[in-house]
Amino acid sequence: MRPTLFTIGSLLIRSYEVMVAIGFLIALYIAIRRAKKKNIPIRFMLDLGLYMLISGFVGARIFYILQHIRSYGSLSDIFSRIWEGGLTYYGGFVLASLVGFIYLRSMRLPVAGVMDIIAPSLALGEGISRIGCFLAGCCFGKPTDLPCGVTFPENSLTGIITDSQKVHPTQLYSSIILFCIFIILITFQRYTKFSGQLFLSYMIMYSIYRFSIDFLRYYTPEEHLGIFVYSQVTSLVLGLIAIIIMIRRIWFFRN
Repeated sequence: MRPTLFTIGSLLIRSYEVMVAIGFLIALYIAIRRAKKKNIPIRFMLDLGLYMLISGFVGARIFYILQHIRSYGSLSDIFSRIWEGGLTYYGGFVLASLVGFIYLRSMRLPVAGVMDIIAPSLALGEGISRIGCFLAGCCFGKPTDLPCGVTFPENSLTGIITDSQKVHPTQLYSSIILFCIFIILITFQRYTKFSGQLFLSYMIMYSIYRFSIDFLRYYTPEEHLGIFVYSQVTSLVLGLIAIIIMIRRIWFFRN
């Protein structure tokens, strides 16, 4: 665990922000290279990447606040505590997807085709950022006696919550799975039958991964919705939607 990589005077260079930046830049680079093969100008991909990055952070923050609304006393409290952090992936994914859709339609670009282009980048970018989660000590797992368990410093948030027990390094599990999804998508792209199939495949694989990994992740009671957590319910909904669309498109293609 290394929340702060180094300091420049009074400025703290935090590991999570650095890994997110690295993940975004690498993901954007790969998306641009893939877009060139489809004759899509670089400037459109740069604009799309910027809009999705900003809207992704906003959506992730809004969704986090909604999940923890009881801990905020008022609207002013929400804004005054914005620097405390707290992001939820699905909130960012939904809003970024919506903004990306609107931008692509306004630029008269093929929505499904471009989403296929960026699908592998989504998996790779998050896989890199999850390493930042591990360094920062967030998104940790439940206690475990398995050899793969990790003990965080007793003065860290993880150590305090878990009483310095060994926990599942769910951040690293996530990175490995997301890197595998990236490889699968890059390999599978040559076998796709219709535009949007690669992005739908990403949604299905991501939903399965996230629904499963969340059984091992630690969540506060307010993040639960019955026997599941909010992200698991979202995974079921988005995964089911993607499967239905996939089946309909494959059926249409065959007929």
